Amino acid sequence: MHGRAPARAIRCGVNAVEIPRFPEWGHLDVIDYLALLWPDRSRRAIQSLFALGRIRSGSTPVAARRTVGKLDDLWLFGSLDDVERIPLGPGEEGRGPWPAIIHEDPRIVALSKPSGMPVVPDRTRSGGSCLAFLIRRELDARPRKSPGEFIRHRIVHRIDGLTSGLVLVAKTPEAERQLSADFESHRIRKEYLAILSGCVRPARFSVNCPVIPGRKGKMRAEVSRGAAEAGSALTDFDVLERFATVTLVRARPRTGRTHQIRVHAWAAGHPLAIDPLYGGPAGGAAGVRINGIERLTLHAQRYILPDGWEEPRVFECPPPEDFEAALDWLRRKSSP
Repeated sequence: MHGRAPARAIRCGVNAVEIPRFPEWGHLDVIDYLALLWPDRSRRAIQSLFALGRIRSGSTPVAARRTVGKLDDLWLFGSLDDVERIPLGPGEEGRGPWPAIIHEDPRIVALSKPSGMPVVPDRTRSGGSCLAFLIRRELDARPRKSPGEFIRHRIVHRIDGLTSGLVLVAKTPEAERQLSADFESHRIRKEYLAILSGCVRPARFSVNCPVIPGRKGKMRAEVSRGAAEAGSALTDFDVLERFATVTLVRARPRTGRTHQIRVHAWAAGHPLAIDPLYGGPAGGAAGVRINGIERLTLHAQRYILPDGWEEPRVFECPPPEDFEAALDWLRRKSSP
């Protein structure tokens, strides 16, 4: 294998580009290796290169699952420039707001995502995202890294773009497999802070009804019986503070359906105080206005990984300034 070389492919001739092969990653399948070398290219775009026969060893097309270390050489036929990039933000200039890093170790990076930013690029492909932030950070660090330190970050779960708070991202294939399995099997305990409309009377309540696709991007609660297509969904709510017209709760989704907390809060008769889909505009579902905040009143605060993970297993994300400002205003308004 080649010694250290730039992470970008080395142009060799007119129609082919030789791809450096680093001994540290010789155990990887070719597609995983290329995804590692090119973190700003989507796996789908890279996969298409194999279908077109553009990844070769010598003149022979290579299968995506061949082992890199068993090949004599590796070539990209054609240019890397026509391989679709993952959008990295407006103007590609790196201006924020960007997520903040709460914790990082060799397996996981924990981010504090601002409201309004998607975890992965949205359909417009024009704004920033958590993934774009991590790709930028990795590419900026590559000139100072050895090849054995290269990272391709792996998204294992998402929260709504309008929700602020905690996002966990895997840094290795092993962490990706374990985190994905734990999220899918609901072994990770998730806790959110939510400001609901109305004065919620029970100190603790649960909503147990399926959440299924509705119209115009909405989900809906399926309260009728016999909804065979609907998956079960369960959310526990604990009241933390009551105010005159809204209530602060801790929401613990036991399952992971799209918009689950928002739909279950609506089904309980107490939608989020600010929710353009299930509650109301910035004035709230009942005309309630909360000074200090003008976006979805939902924040992902804490994830607790199951036994079997090395410490730390608890990751926390404090509420951002606008959420805290809203609570401060509510408390001042409620005080005698």
